[in-house]
Amino acid sequence: MSTETHDRMALTKEESDVFQRRRTLARQELEKVDAEIELELEQVRERIAALQQKRVGPLKMYDAACTMLGIDNDLTNPNSNGTDPKS
Repeated sequence: MSTETHDRMALTKEESDVFQRRRTLARQELEKVDAEIELELEQVRERIAALQQKRVGPLKMYDAACTMLGIDNDLTNPNSNGTDPKS
């Protein structure tokens, strides 16, 4: 005896139809929410990419200033978290 047959309650045709419709509607709603999540994630990815690109210029200027001052660029130091130039 399969699990599906064993776990299924005895339903009338009408009850079965009701639950099948509920199942279909729930699946459609889940697919809609999943699509919304994917859209939001794509927008976040695009925003992060834009922000990362925006960092390039200031990082180059910071690096050049460090070079001119004869000091190490602490923002490119692997042990630095890159948030505090004095760290």
